[in-house]
Amino acid sequence: MTEDMTMQLARPVTRWSAGSIRITSRVVGAGGISARLGIAPDEQFERGSPMSPRHPSGARRESSVWIRRSGLGDASELADHVRALVGLVDGCREELARLSADCCLELLLGFGSENGQGGCVLPAGLLAQVGALGLDIVLDLYPPESAAAAAQG
Repeated sequence: MTEDMTMQLARPVTRWSAGSIRITSRVVGAGGISARLGIAPDEQFERGSPMSPRHPSGARRESSVWIRRSGLGDASELADHVRALVGLVDGCREELARLSADCCLELLLGFGSENGQGGCVLPAGLLAQVGALGLDIVLDLYPPESAAAAAQG
């Protein structure tokens, strides 16, 4: 085995992924979204509330925000986050359709890898389920920190 291969095998690949559903609206409050779905959020913010609790006189939210995370750890596969979230709201299809008239419905997915390599498979059937729920997919990819930034940190 060459030295390069030995070095590659010795370094573990550190990947992470995350998933959540985010619903925003200028019309429907975060509390109203919870009531209509019958699901408690992990985080919620009402329209007009301060963007930062540390600066109550600062900028205000233009929309209400409702967020529910998948509940899975960041070592889980991205598709597993999607499956968990689809399962969470699958019984709420009709209410999601009604909310879509006044809300932005998003499936937020994050993916990162320490070495800049990596990927995932989101099966067609799973994507069809997401589409049937009316959720837009927002995918945030996080590249590894540059060597210079890591050296400064």
